[in-house]
Amino acid sequence: MQNLETIYDAYLDKLQEEREKKNKKYKEWFSGSSAGSCYKKQWYKLRGYEPEPFDARTKRLLRLGTIVHKDFENAIEEHSRNGGSDGNTWVDSYTEHEIKIPEINVIGHLDHCVIVRNTTTKVDMYVGDLKTLASYSWTKKFGRDAKKRGINVHATLGHYELQVGTYALGMLLQIAPETFKPMLDVPQMFDKIDEFENDITLNIIWYNKNDSRMNVTQIPNEAIGAALAYWLDLNEFIDADSDLECELDIADIAPNGAIGVPMMDWECNYCQFSKICKGS
Repeated sequence: MQNLETIYDAYLDKLQEEREKKNKKYKEWFSGSSAGSCYKKQWYKLRGYEPEPFDARTKRLLRLGTIVHKDFENAIEEHSRNGGSDGNTWVDSYTEHEIKIPEINVIGHLDHCVIVRNTTTKVDMYVGDLKTLASYSWTKKFGRDAKKRGINVHATLGHYELQVGTYALGMLLQIAPETFKPMLDVPQMFDKIDEFENDITLNIIWYNKNDSRMNVTQIPNEAIGAALAYWLDLNEFIDADSDLECELDIADIAPNGAIGVPMMDWECNYCQFSKICKGS
């Protein structure tokens, strides 16, 4: 009999193959979970380049995150069964809910969203996204040294925050398209979203994979407009690749050779396309 490590790794490979088959129908879409990523990385994915596969250890770590996500989905669904209507208020709860924004070619699945409606047509929305961290990353984000360095975990609009902003944008377009669709060409309009009648709350739920500590940070609603601006800029970057009058050749752009390539300094160290990108 094979050892358990080999058996488990083979099982994870099978799950990965099933995910890839399922996601083939989305191959011409950007993934909402990739919000804030390097423009060239997005171009590689859209053009069908094969990424370098993760090693076995990384696959196991990613699986841990998936298991925790599934537990949270089950917990939220169980809790929601006790919700519903009191005659004046209706509560709709969504887990692993698909959002689709064809105007910017984005599709994704949000972790958790609660919509609260009342008889005055007022709609409040809460969007939450779960992120799992190892202890090292947890300490950098929430430890004493982070406080000494003056890090404000509520203020930074990075990759994760833009992801939540994307999901919130998708939900707003679903629940009130007549209000928010006209704003898609003007991301700055979403900077005033707090002036709308709707109450919107965006949270990231952090889970420490080593010791199960949890933390919740609320991110500013400006993340919605910032996410939209990112996707509009990315689409413009991708469109330049097929513009015969444009001198931009995306395949030849080296890291730091253009705005958005990469978006963040650390991306290249973990990118599954780094070998072919640096080779170019």
